[in-house]
Amino acid sequence: MLRTTLLLSCVTLLGLSASAQQIPDSFTNLQTLPKTISKQELVAAMRGYVFSLGVRCDHCHAAGKTPGSMDFASDEKPAKLTARTMIRMTADINHNYVAALTPPRTVECVTCHRGSTDPRTLQAMLSDTLEHTGLDAAIAQYRDLRKQNYGNGKYDFSETTLNLITESLLRKDKAKDAAGIMELNAEVNTPLTRWGYSCLAMAHQANKETEKAEVDFEKLLELDPKNEWAAGQLKSLRAAKPQN
Repeated sequence: MLRTTLLLSCVTLLGLSASAQQIPDSFTNLQTLPKTISKQELVAAMRGYVFSLGVRCDHCHAAGKTPGSMDFASDEKPAKLTARTMIRMTADINHNYVAALTPPRTVECVTCHRGSTDPRTLQAMLSDTLEHTGLDAAIAQYRDLRKQNYGNGKYDFSETTLNLITESLLRKDKAKDAAGIMELNAEVNTPLTRWGYSCLAMAHQANKETEKAEVDFEKLLELDPKNEWAAGQLKSLRAAKPQN
């Protein structure tokens, strides 16, 4: 009893919700969690979901009949039905797939969500915005997400994300978008790695920004003097210049 009381107190102090104190001693409408689960175990599970998604109890649970209360048994909110599906999926992955690994692994909600209700990667989000709204919107989205989330583990703000987007854009012959994304990358992730300067150089070259591409290849050769590909590209760019 003492351990349960302490756990409930911690939940409240951490700001999850005062509604956690309303959890009954017996439960109804349990469909994914064991029907024999103890109050302490249930609170611990719910606490895990709350931290994994960065939400509070009312994200899934409907309001009760009295102000500030929760109707935990209600299936009114779609998010609760989604949560059940995700719990079953996680259980299936753990039981039928990763349990066979050596050593065994465990997949949890936080494995994908990392404090967000939408567990898409930054690469997926920006690529979708580029496709449907355009370069300026994608750059604004990146800046906003970085300002709000840098350091909290939700997204990968390293140069890798923008390098991969750039390579995808170049394969689709979207040179202007590629150059814009890599210039953003060079701004926020300076200094770039050799891979980053390669992407920057290729984007500028594809976008017919020859002088910028030359500078990029020169920088790449400073970092990697034996890079024959970069040396060849730089030589070709200089040879193609109009002779005075």
